[in-house]
Amino acid sequence: MEGAARIGRVEHAGHGISYQVAGDGPAVVLVKPHRQPRVYELVPLLSDRYTVIQIEPLGFGASDRPSDHPEDGVSEQVLTVLARERVDRFIVWGYSAGGAMALAVARASSRVTAVVAGGWSPGGGPSATRVRRLEREGRTPAASLAFWRWYARFDWLDELAAMPLPRLVYVGSDDGPRVRGPRGVPRTRPALVERGVTVMEFSGLDHQTCNAEPALSRQVVPSVIDWLDDGARS
Repeated sequence: MEGAARIGRVEHAGHGISYQVAGDGPAVVLVKPHRQPRVYELVPLLSDRYTVIQIEPLGFGASDRPSDHPEDGVSEQVLTVLARERVDRFIVWGYSAGGAMALAVARASSRVTAVVAGGWSPGGGPSATRVRRLEREGRTPAASLAFWRWYARFDWLDELAAMPLPRLVYVGSDDGPRVRGPRGVPRTRPALVERGVTVMEFSGLDHQTCNAEPALSRQVVPSVIDWLDDGARS
């Protein structure tokens, strides 16, 4: 499947963004702030019915690593890629930190038809205090720090409530404290549901196995596709 993907590169603010396109059909954008694997295992599982566009924002993967990053730049970068690919409306999907970035894109663009955030608690994420600590420590990559600095400005439960589109959050039942802690998905489920967010919890999966085979093809992807087919996809 990796060989079947079309590799693209587009310039944004003078820097190159790497992305890959596979499949045909309605567009699904996968936000990928990770170097490995080179192609998400999600791509071949979705590309038989969707045009899957895997995007590595600046500072991640094969994209350029500028020294300065605009704090709200992930959404702009995604839209730059989609302009090159002539994509109008799209589903945005991310996992772990990519889930947080998917929420950022959904907040920024009315062209998003549905948002899927896996392995991520919208109630969690680094607080402003934690971000200041990361700044002092100086070990967090510039791209991640810029994004978390921006992300920490918002109450994402309120932001989800304001999004006029289908929203899905999913996690494994054995995920770690970032997803299952005081601001994690199990604790915030009532607040999420009250705001119209669909919550899925996959039994026996942790943070790694929930985003890898065989769970993706057996449990996660079929469940998300069923959710999309039940009305989330426009």
